[in-house]
Amino acid sequence: MDNLYRRNQIVNLLRAHPAVTQEELRRKLARLGIQVTQATVSRDLEELGLVKTRAGYRLPDAAAPLASFRPNVQVIFKEFLRQVSQAANLVVLKTYPGNAHSVAAALDGQDWPEVVGTVAGDDTVFVATPRARVAAEIKKKILALLAA
Repeated sequence: MDNLYRRNQIVNLLRAHPAVTQEELRRKLARLGIQVTQATVSRDLEELGLVKTRAGYRLPDAAAPLASFRPNVQVIFKEFLRQVSQAANLVVLKTYPGNAHSVAAALDGQDWPEVVGTVAGDDTVFVATPRARVAAEIKKKILALLAA
């Protein structure tokens, strides 16, 4: 389980409901299939810069996204992508198990106008484009980021 995925899950959990204790947050992660120790949760909370209030752990400012812990798209691609291929107007990205969501979210954050949208499974991301020629351009763009 990679740190980025686990920390994204912590942020998602806390956006939905604050956790009063680290142990409560650890149990919520376990229900998602993420087995961690309390010490790991503590390190993650510190790295994310989360705030402990009387109501529990919260994001520092609900209006401001926690972008500081998110690496750029090139780092995410280099770490998680295993294969890039094209199928008609789709670019198919193969990742290591459990990392497709992180790759799709990073790509969605790029706001590339030629990308219609992404769909992520466990280890595969479909990147929809309007035409096959555009999919070929996106594939080249992603491969260039990986090579840089």
